[in-house]
Amino acid sequence: MNNERGFILLLTFIFMIVLTALVGSLLFIVTYETRDMGAQIEDYKLLNLAEAGIQRAMREIRDDYTSTTQQGIAYLRGADYSASSLGVDNPDGMRYFDANNGKIDDISDIAVMRTFDSNYTNTRLIDISIAARVSRGTTGTGNPTMLLSYTINGVTGATTLSQLISSTSEVNYSVSVTGDRTWTWSTIFDPINIFDVRVQRIAGGRPIKIDAIYLVATYGIDTATEPWYTGSYASFPISLGSGAIQSVSIGVTNEQSGVHADEQGKVHLNTASQTLLRYLMEERGIASATANTLATAIVNYRSTNKFDSTEELQQVAGMTTTEYNLIKDYVTVYSFINTNVYRPSGARAPININTAPREVLEAVFDDPALALAATDAARLATDIIAARAAAPFTCFYTADAAVTTDFYGFVNSRGYLTAARRNRILDNADASSLISVGGGFAGFNCVTTEFAYAGTAFCVNSLANLHNRGFRVRAMIGNDGSHTFTNYIGDTTRVGWRKENFE
Repeated sequence: MNNERGFILLLTFIFMIVLTALVGSLLFIVTYETRDMGAQIEDYKLLNLAEAGIQRAMREIRDDYTSTTQQGIAYLRGADYSASSLGVDNPDGMRYFDANNGKIDDISDIAVMRTFDSNYTNTRLIDISIAARVSRGTTGTGNPTMLLSYTINGVTGATTLSQLISSTSEVNYSVSVTGDRTWTWSTIFDPINIFDVRVQRIAGGRPIKIDAIYLVATYGIDTATEPWYTGSYASFPISLGSGAIQSVSIGVTNEQSGVHADEQGKVHLNTASQTLLRYLMEERGIASATANTLATAIVNYRSTNKFDSTEELQQVAGMTTTEYNLIKDYVTVYSFINTNVYRPSGARAPININTAPREVLEAVFDDPALALAATDAARLATDIIAARAAAPFTCFYTADAAVTTDFYGFVNSRGYLTAARRNRILDNADASSLISVGGGFAGFNCVTTEFAYAGTAFCVNSLANLHNRGFRVRAMIGNDGSHTFTNYIGDTTRVGWRKENFE
């Protein structure tokens, strides 16, 4: 009996121990799960805070694109022309301002201009006007009347300008056609439904002398003085609940590098020439021979494997971690690629002159083919940065003497450059069908790249803070609010770029 009672007591004791252990385990599991759930909730809050910063930046980028007050106005010259062989003298003169004038002698003659400059095709069109610079001839009697119009696929547009020409001095005449349709750059450069501008004499005995037929385009630009770049669109940190959006920057991929630019201010890995890639690497401190080898390796790599990300640079033969870290914040695969490049033909991503870092600007001018003096590239980059801080560049060329923010006028005002060097720089920076300098100068055809005046993609860097924990989100955002991009011509898959990490 005693043995039986002792056995029962032993079982009871063992049961109590097991029960205590089970209860302890359950309490531990419940406590752990509660803590884990709390951590998960905090992680989720951090993600939401960082995402709120991304959304705030996206709104700023989109609003700037749709309603920017920063605008450029360019005179777009045409390269292709046609006219009656007997009625218009020297039709080639219609392509250049202050060149040898064309002349319309017969009422039935029509001077036609097409294939306009393509340096602005990544900008948002605000206004498009057709224009002509003309004067009255001195032979015959009776002041002529000019009809200025445009056609698309041979169909005349709704807006035309009938203008009496009474002056023997050249006068610019233009009329906005913005209200006729929804204009896009694709409309102007459509290879099938051809767009052209026409000048015709419809009355009067004297001829019309044509100095130039052109377009006047008004468009939005991106600059280093806008709120998205300076960060003045919002004050951080922004408290939300128990946490905060600690900081948000637009145009900064890596906070440590200090590089600040939209993606258009960087060098595109899939379109940049070997020359531009080489001299960018040299500007970043990579030895000349190594830079030359790596630039060639990049071009060879992309011939069969287009870059989908800048990180893919690390797959290029010979690329070390040190060299990759030197150039990764100066290259991109997200900037706009101009498919209407004429000189040389093909597709290329131009550099945003208003946001490009110093190293990128210097690389554009470093090519020995430009034959600049030893200090010219650095001096030009310094002058560009100083000029754009005072007033951003708005266009490559304008015939309006009151406009002082065109690159053409800027280069020609650099007293330390010889005339030949100025001409080579201008020819290198112009992707249109026309040579940038009248009178027969040509030959460089964008050996590095031309300039752009707006960006279409921006890297946003958002840092959130909650209970002394940090969470960072970096994402690529288009100026229309999109999060996906095509990274090369012929790319049929839109991809995004986003990085997240705790700090």
